[in-house]
Amino acid sequence: MVGLKSLVLRNSVVGAMTCLAVGLGSGLGLAPEVAAQPVWPGYFVNSIQTKAVAGTGADAQDIAFRNARLAGLREVASRMVCSQSQELLRIPSDADLQAMVQSLELTDQKIIGNSYSGLLNIAFDPGLVKSYLNNQRAAFAMDPAPTQLAIPILRMDNGPAQAFDDNLWAEIWSQGPNRAFLQSYNTPDGDEEDAATFDPELPSSTAAQFLIEKYGFTGGLVVTASVTTGPEGEPMDLFVDAVRVGVGFGSSRLEVALVADEGESLDSLLRRAAEDVQIQASATYCDTTKAEVQPVFSINVVVIGTDISTWVQIEELLRAQDGIQSITLVGERQGAIDISVRFVGGLESLQQIFGSVSYRLLAYTTQQTSSDATQIFFFAQPDFQPLPNNVRILQMGDIQLAN
Repeated sequence: MVGLKSLVLRNSVVGAMTCLAVGLGSGLGLAPEVAAQPVWPGYFVNSIQTKAVAGTGADAQDIAFRNARLAGLREVASRMVCSQSQELLRIPSDADLQAMVQSLELTDQKIIGNSYSGLLNIAFDPGLVKSYLNNQRAAFAMDPAPTQLAIPILRMDNGPAQAFDDNLWAEIWSQGPNRAFLQSYNTPDGDEEDAATFDPELPSSTAAQFLIEKYGFTGGLVVTASVTTGPEGEPMDLFVDAVRVGVGFGSSRLEVALVADEGESLDSLLRRAAEDVQIQASATYCDTTKAEVQPVFSINVVVIGTDISTWVQIEELLRAQDGIQSITLVGERQGAIDISVRFVGGLESLQQIFGSVSYRLLAYTTQQTSSDATQIFFFAQPDFQPLPNNVRILQMGDIQLAN
């Protein structure tokens, strides 16, 4: 296996689904199907370097591949999960982690004795990644934000402002700069009409709005980069002022200030600044649109006053309700059946779901005082049936569930 340059591995469950290659071209070496739908590039992680040492080279490869899958998942999660929820994430099991890998491309590897090193590109399954994040109860953005328009302006050492000229700042923004973020951008063509309308020396919101509407966007950023150079023309520092125009997410202004590393090129400094702006915009979008993940609970319910044939019809209606994940028939007794319900949200919402099919969901205990009510029983019964005697009915809002 030494010296193998390209190897594509696909998860057996989803081996027939190659649509994840769409959006990155040949980045994963996969040809998209004709009917494939575009997939957000955030589910792709390229050039993952991985190393491991174990008893044998094969064992080291297994460990290195697992480490690469975990590193890739962490990268995808960092793009989707809101910053305040990052600490909630836990490492999935090896089986779950492997199942989330849609496809894997090995572009380089070395096996020397019991050590292994490799370079991999990994595409993750969008549905399984979202399920993982849901189970972690981490707030995350379900989908990327609509692409916006970026109007880049570059000023070198207090010189004239460049907007549509051939310059690195405009070139960087025309490339995204990285469409794996939640918020991505396109740039105007910079034709004669654009140049006549938009003056980079005095950028007005009216002129920017004209460009936004011309190119069919709802909003965008006027991104001005001011660069200071040293005596030899080397970049020293820059300041970026990004002003929001039109409809967007977050504050009306984003700022970035960077100092160039020793020997750093202007291209590298500008790319770092563009990425910083887009990270800020993505974090704001995530915080604004985050999916509030509600806990999932399972409870056992005794359904009174029904039989199997009647229950089949009721169950079909309940399954169609939002919030119900699964309903399992546990057993049957005289005048009642036992079921297990797995649901999202609280008991009050579940009570409303049962109410939609004319059943009352109730909780009760045979104990007489609150202090003795340690064991809670759930049952459902038709609205027209009287409540059972010698039981204490508990308010749903007072019951704390532990899933």
